[in-house]
Amino acid sequence: MFKICEITIRDLLEGFPEGRDLEGRIYGVSDPEAPEDHSIIFVKNDVSEDAEKVKECIFITKKDMEVSLDPSSIQLKCSYPKNLYGELLERLKCLMPHVGQRMAAGCCFSEDLQIGENVQIGPFCVIGRDVVIGDNSRIGAGTVIGDHVRIGRDVQIREKCLIGVEDADIYRTEDGACRTLPHLAGPVIEDGCLLLAGSVRAAGDTRTTVLGRGSMIGLLGDVGHNCRIGEETLVSGKASISGHCRIGDQAYVAPMAVTTNRIEVGDHAYLGLGAVAIKDVPEGEKQFGNPARKVLEIKKK
Repeated sequence: MFKICEITIRDLLEGFPEGRDLEGRIYGVSDPEAPEDHSIIFVKNDVSEDAEKVKECIFITKKDMEVSLDPSSIQLKCSYPKNLYGELLERLKCLMPHVGQRMAAGCCFSEDLQIGENVQIGPFCVIGRDVVIGDNSRIGAGTVIGDHVRIGRDVQIREKCLIGVEDADIYRTEDGACRTLPHLAGPVIEDGCLLLAGSVRAAGDTRTTVLGRGSMIGLLGDVGHNCRIGEETLVSGKASISGHCRIGDQAYVAPMAVTTNRIEVGDHAYLGLGAVAIKDVPEGEKQFGNPARKVLEIKKK
């Protein structure tokens, strides 16, 4: 295990009654199949027999799992262990020593930028006019944010994202030069969203582009102009949503899936790996293939 920090278990588990009497220290994370001392360990299914040998660890498991541990370690049981694991890793990051700069070196931004409390902006970001960034949000290094963008609370935008940029809604000048229509409606990114590195969120030309509360755009994912993405929806890495589309709440767009313009994907719908949607995807339906079509259940005779 690579040592990334030195945080006491008691500090990390502040608010958890199970950890208030433990004086051990956490240095990082390790795998449940090869657990190491001083680590946080997320147990999906099984854990190594060596679990009871390691010291000063935090094991996160499902409620119905029992793990034999050294007295210096602790087991946290819950219904959704991955969620708790993520929360503890976020706490770990916050407790790690860091330079407390609100805005790192090399950024370029307008004087009318509005920043909430506890916002961090990485180096070499470019931020346009009339931008609002809510409390506790993070902007990764090298990200470009266009004009009139609204970013909610607890939003994480990772490295080299493009937010509020113009999309390929083109026209030609009298002399034949190719141009894009100005996109003046800055996008809205609601509370709790996550945009992974290299993702693109285009501005709108006739209406605001919206990413709903708690939704995600994956690594190198692309959402076009005038789109509306619902709440708690996942647009996976390298997926591409064309302009004027509507994606419902708690929908899933798998990696490399694409849509043509003006497609509607219903609530809880599933667009599979590499699927090409050229028609609407009804609520709750799973579609795969090129072109995307409904998955039929094959019944055994």
